[in-house]
Amino acid sequence: MPSTLRVRTNTVFKQDWRLQSNDPQLQEQDKYLAKAGQQLRVSSIDRNTQKYGGDYWLVTFEQPLQPTQGKPKINWYVYVPHVEELSVDSSSSVILRARTSTTFKQDWRAQSSNLGQQDKYAARAGEQFRVSSIDRNAQIYGGDHWKVTFEQPLQPSQGKAKSTWFVYVPQVELLGNTVTSPTIRATTNTTFKQDWRAQTSNLAEQDKFAVKAGQQFRVSSIDRNAQRYGGDHWKVTFAQPLQPNQGQAKSTWYVYVPHIVYESSALRSDRNIAPGSSNKYITQKILQQINGSPSIEAVTNVSLLCPSSLLLLCFVCTSAVRLKNYLKTILFHFPR
Repeated sequence: MPSTLRVRTNTVFKQDWRLQSNDPQLQEQDKYLAKAGQQLRVSSIDRNTQKYGGDYWLVTFEQPLQPTQGKPKINWYVYVPHVEELSVDSSSSVILRARTSTTFKQDWRAQSSNLGQQDKYAARAGEQFRVSSIDRNAQIYGGDHWKVTFEQPLQPSQGKAKSTWFVYVPQVELLGNTVTSPTIRATTNTTFKQDWRAQTSNLAEQDKFAVKAGQQFRVSSIDRNAQRYGGDHWKVTFAQPLQPNQGQAKSTWYVYVPHIVYESSALRSDRNIAPGSSNKYITQKILQQINGSPSIEAVTNVSLLCPSSLLLLCFVCTSAVRLKNYLKTILFHFPR
């Protein structure tokens, strides 16, 4: 696919990637000075950097580039850390953004302070990186790291640029083509738990995650069979592990269903979805209203009901009115 190559810093495109730019063997007709901010249309790119010293691409430009001497040439080797590729359709790209200053590592098991300079990359808060592929099975990498291959190799302070790094999940987030991902939104302050059977107050700090009303979380998978979990909990695996106050970040938690809203791509609107298992709670609420008051209050969470719940609501309300009229008729015919 045609794309654009943007120069991030002044650099030199070369005809021979093995030679330094200032090497006398690299003649003027064999190098092209590209200035920071310059954008060049690309016909094709060979991104297999392993062929070219680990940090060069072989790029074919749509228009030949003119060196200071000699004829213009269409094929050049470019130093990857000095350029970035701007795709024609970047809407499908996935972006990794550093939420806070963090360190990408070549070994997730090692502390950053124990790694050599060539094996760590300092990412600044807010910095964004385009992702080629990502292994989000954090359980393989200590429970809190992802293995990410970036579209462009990242240059550590020493050594060669590298494409694949381990990133600490609580300090990054994914952006880009994520609109189809389902989310869970907290409708009130709540607590996600590692054990649905336990009260929040009885759980250790590492086994509970405090959530504030309005917070949203992207979901990887979800088990909505609440009957397995006390009738009012779901088992949710989040796209990014959640970090409790103590202990390691964890991807899978039990969530209390009446406190959250599940939003899928097909229902990305103001409507909310409540599980069918909440029908018992809704029915009890309606019966309490009927028994305790001459008039039935409006249920404020009607928008949370699924179609089966609405039918149940109509049935209960209609039955209550008919029963009341029937009792009145009996009492009229059989006075005390």
